[in-house]
Amino acid sequence: MSKNKLHFDLSTEPKTISKGQFLEDIMKEIPTNTILAKTIPGVGATTLEIKSKRHSIIIEPNVPVIKGKMKKHKQDNLFGVYESISTNNIIDYLDRPLEKGQYKKIMTTPESFIKVMRAMLLLEIDCYKDYMLLFDECDKIIKDIDYRNGIALPIEDFFLFENKAFVSATPILPSDPRFEQQDFQVIKIVPDYDYTQKMQLVTTNNVVAIFREILTRCENKDHICIFLNSTDTILAIIKKFNLESCSKVFCSQDSVDKLEKLGYSDAYSNLQFDSNNNVKLEQYTFFTSRFFSAVDIDLSTKPTVIIISDLFYAKHSMIDPHTESVQIIGRFRNGTGGIIHVSNTNSYLSHKTPEQLENYLAGCHEIYLQIKQLFKTATNEGVRETLREALERITYAKYIDSEGNKNHFAIDNYFDEERVKSYYIYPSRLKQAYEISEHFTVKYQYYPLPLGDEDRLKISRADNKKERRLAIIEQLDLLNGEEDVYDEPLFKEFRDSLHREDSLIVEVYEELGEDYTKDNLMKDKKMNLDLIIHRSKNGKDRFPIMTSVYAVFQEGGRYPVNYIKKELRQIYASYGDNSPYTARKIEEFFRITNYGIKVSGQRGYLLGKKRFS
Repeated sequence: MSKNKLHFDLSTEPKTISKGQFLEDIMKEIPTNTILAKTIPGVGATTLEIKSKRHSIIIEPNVPVIKGKMKKHKQDNLFGVYESISTNNIIDYLDRPLEKGQYKKIMTTPESFIKVMRAMLLLEIDCYKDYMLLFDECDKIIKDIDYRNGIALPIEDFFLFENKAFVSATPILPSDPRFEQQDFQVIKIVPDYDYTQKMQLVTTNNVVAIFREILTRCENKDHICIFLNSTDTILAIIKKFNLESCSKVFCSQDSVDKLEKLGYSDAYSNLQFDSNNNVKLEQYTFFTSRFFSAVDIDLSTKPTVIIISDLFYAKHSMIDPHTESVQIIGRFRNGTGGIIHVSNTNSYLSHKTPEQLENYLAGCHEIYLQIKQLFKTATNEGVRETLREALERITYAKYIDSEGNKNHFAIDNYFDEERVKSYYIYPSRLKQAYEISEHFTVKYQYYPLPLGDEDRLKISRADNKKERRLAIIEQLDLLNGEEDVYDEPLFKEFRDSLHREDSLIVEVYEELGEDYTKDNLMKDKKMNLDLIIHRSKNGKDRFPIMTSVYAVFQEGGRYPVNYIKKELRQIYASYGDNSPYTARKIEEFFRITNYGIKVSGQRGYLLGKKRFS
């Protein structure tokens, strides 16, 4: 089997489905040793298995899916297994007598599957023969295994079941040879109607700015659902746009805890429902990857769906047009009011072609086998320990399972990640990926702005104050080159964001010029005082001496008398007054809390409250 093919060579005749039909209308049950490519999310593959006349174990990727299905199928004897459900709970369920026409239906997360198997063993149930094992949303194994090893835990048992199947609207063909060895077939469900959906794809160099523009233009502002796989970026957006009172986040429990520690409390690890079993949304509802697939989001309205990918701040926010985008839109059983994907791209993003990956992994495997052979033949304890550490710590180790064999799903994940990365190198590639996905009709727009995400990153990653200020000046230059639109709201926001980073540099640049700013880059006091003089000459400051004094001296400050006298004389001299003022002149601007303190061994003053605010 070749890796990560998106369009399968059909080993059986495809099955046609008409609009309004479900899988139960075209098949009695899901056949064994099948990868069911159902094409359309929500056509009832899970429901078909729940209602089939056989005992079933259904593996779902996340807890919210299980809880949602249990709510929908209360009459079908469905039992959910996840972290808080014990082996004894499962035993109690399995021991419970069945009513006429009922079957045992267990739905579990991959990580809790071991508890199901343990309960079967303790009750001496031959589940390999008596139960159907269905791995729902099977593409998630390949998609998630790099950060969630437990998702593949059921695989070894999976191949021992007489009746078993993979299912997804967007399956990725796995490379594990056991699928071929057990004569797995791909059954593709082909709709006989146009199932494509309209999508607006916007690529830009400034995701946050364009996202704000999209929000202002949305026709349906009551419910906007935003899919973004980065809680840090979600929180930044919520705070930047002041959405705290009208937003909600659905994410993992770890992310819920993280957001709460950061002061945001409207975050949940499971969907919330109203009395009509509709999901309760806020005006702006954010979802992370935990809710990208399998979960049913039933609503009485059709929300606007916005997908966000920001490569510079969260590489893991890249969305696969062939799988994740299809799954996201498939969550909304009542349809959507509009679909928008806004993303930046990065021409410097490195990726490997499938051929390069094959060669790379082949080389890694060859060296791994050599080290392994050396370990087997070594007799010196130090040599064996060193070689054991090498086998465990080399990068290639993550592509080897606990038995020392190739971890095919981890390898498939590598191929899949490189494939998705290749789409985000250029806007044209991302557009093309959507066009060949067969699920979307794309309206494309490229929206470049003077300041981009990469520019913002320069400021946040600057090593010191000087580098940060130079980056701000560089970005002000870019804005200054757009004279015709500099006063427009979007460009004002750019300027204001730079001002929030360093107000002094922005104001000095705007009023005293780029050359002056660069020449005095780290001379804060001089820049402050020269800025006040400039504003005084232009009539913008009617009390420049007072402004200058308050720019140099602070409430609660401890200053030597000689320093106070010198600074006051320089300030007054700047405005043509060369009087020989003493340090007591400061009393016109501050109340003096203590006249007799010592500052660096000299007599000084402790300044109290300002006399003018």
